[in-house]
Amino acid sequence: MTLVYRRALDSDLDICAEIRGATRDNSIDKDTLIAIGVTTEIWSPKLENDTYIGMVALDKGEVIAYCYGNTQTGEVLVLAVLPEYEGHGVGKKLLFLVVDCLFSQGLAELWLAAGVNSNIRAYGFYRHVGWLPTGKLDDSGDEILRYKTKS
Repeated sequence: MTLVYRRALDSDLDICAEIRGATRDNSIDKDTLIAIGVTTEIWSPKLENDTYIGMVALDKGEVIAYCYGNTQTGEVLVLAVLPEYEGHGVGKKLLFLVVDCLFSQGLAELWLAAGVNSNIRAYGFYRHVGWLPTGKLDDSGDEILRYKTKS
């Protein structure tokens, strides 16, 4: 498997929404994404003005995974990988491409919200790659994890 990684484009947003609904854990369908404001109309301007940055992974020209972050707040907004590509380092690679982009904006600490259920893959994944629990929960009951620069 030879994957290509590149910066996310406006034209990737629809397929990213489909991938989000196809993930193994914590999938969110397109209607729910629309209800919470994750639409091309809302996200496209944020990508254009670099408030949001994203990276996608492609296999044979097709987007199979993605990660987005907010350059203003330091939040990693979402990481999603199609189930058949799990366990191959795709998510980790995308996450750290976005982390590097966010740190290049001058941010010293990043954060994300992840489920508290230890049976969900994300729970162990983020901790395994260096994200630290803060002991705080967001309004949805997800735990806030942080990641700091090594310098």
